[in-house]
This record gives sequence, C-alpha cells and structure tokens, in this order.
Amino acid sequence: MRFLCLPGAYGSADKFQVQLAPFVKELFEDGTATFHFIHGPCKATPPDGFGDYFGQPPHYRFIEPDKDVEKTHQDDILSRIREFPDCETPEDTMRELMREGIATTHKSTDNALKYLLKIMQEQGPFDGIIGYSEGATVAATLLLHEQRRFKKKGIKPMFKYAIFFAGWPPVDPDRHNMILSDESEEMIEIPTCHIIGSLDPYVHGSLALYNVCNPDTAYIFDHAKGHTLPRDKETVKELGDVVREAIRTYGIH
Repeated sequence: MRFLCLPGAYGSADKFQVQLAPFVKELFEDGTATFHFIHGPCKATPPDGFGDYFGQPPHYRFIEPDKDVEKTHQDDILSRIREFPDCETPEDTMRELMREGIATTHKSTDNALKYLLKIMQEQGPFDGIIGYSEGATVAATLLLHEQRRFKKKGIKPMFKYAIFFAGWPPVDPDRHNMILSDESEEMIEIPTCHIIGSLDPYVHGSLALYNVCNPDTAYIFDHAKGHTLPRDKETVKELGDVVREAIRTYGIH
C-alpha cells in the first residue's frame, strides 16, 4: 500500500513527514504501507500571529487567491480561522464561513489539480492518499476529479483509499464552489477514514467533509484533541489497526 501525502496550508513535505512520523512508523514497520510526501506548488506566508505555529520557512500551499482578482475581493478564507463560526449543522457552519464571500481561487484550484496529476503520472502509482487540513480538502477535490474523469473518459481512478486528518469539504473541480451534502448528491465513492479531534475549533469542517463521503465505507476516528495529528503511542496503534482492517476488508493493495 503506497500513500501520497499532502500537508496542510503553510506546511511542507519535510515538516509533514515529521508530524506524521508515529503513524508512518506504525504502518511502515510491519510492511503495511509506504509513504511519499509532497507539498503544494504555491510559496506562502502564514497569517500575522501564526509564524511560530507554522515554524520556519519555507511554507507552501496548494491553493491561494488568484493573482488577478481585484484587491477588494481578496479575502483569503484562511484569514478567518480566528473567528470560525459554530452553527447548528456542519453545512450551515461552512455556509456561514462563506457568507461574506471569498477571493476567487479558480485558477489556483485548477493548477493544484494539474500539479497533482503530474505527480501521480511521474511519481506514482499510488494506492491511497493522505491529506491534513488544506491537504485533505485538496485530496478530496482530486478524488472527485478522478471520479468525474472516469465517467467522462473511462480513465480508471488511481486511488482506492483516503485518509483525512481534519480538513474541509472538497471544491467542485468544475464549478469551484464548495460541495456540501445537503446541496449535492455527489459523494466520494472510495473508502475513507476521517481522523477528527472533538476539541478542534474547526471540527464542523471535518464533519462536512465526512458527510460528502460514502456513508457505507466512511469511518470516523476521534482522537479527542484539537486541530492536530495524533502522536501518542496508544492512539496511533488504534488508528493503525483501523487502517489495516480497512485494507483487509476492502482488498486494497
């Protein structure tokens, strides 16, 4: 089982490898999986006040506001993370987050997909994909792109399993709006594992992502902490068992 691994916004391949090291060790040492780490194509600067949180540069993102939008509309959605809404449902929360409008990311989203497809072609094949935070959203968007491409062109999807650490719902690869389960019947069809933290202030984003995945094969794993990656031995072992069981159950290899 070979995973393509996508970090969160303002991360990097090297930093994500360090963050995910206990999980990688758990699945690598028994021969369950290998991991290939990449980062986004866009160099980025963290929001004011978050420099220490994201560590030393370089920092990268997969998606950024398009360069040619008018400055009056340059409202990067990540600039609102300090005031994340908390509505009755995950979908209502995401709509409220979008209510004031966000900067256009059409070109950036398209470029991110082209970038990932090129990596898949040149550095693949991969059996599964792992995404953290922004990386999870981009991974989910890529999976929908694969599904649509298969229906249109008959190109078989590469990924058979996805692991999402936190994250938000995917962006429609064609219309560029966020896909929400109460507005669309489209769903991610492959088996998925959703690692959430019940103390994560952005947990509604994770749940909205879960809600657009196949309910018969989507699994929620709560590490009971915040917007972080699980690292303690007991939790990582339990998560590793969940992944191993999914690989056996669905015949993924």
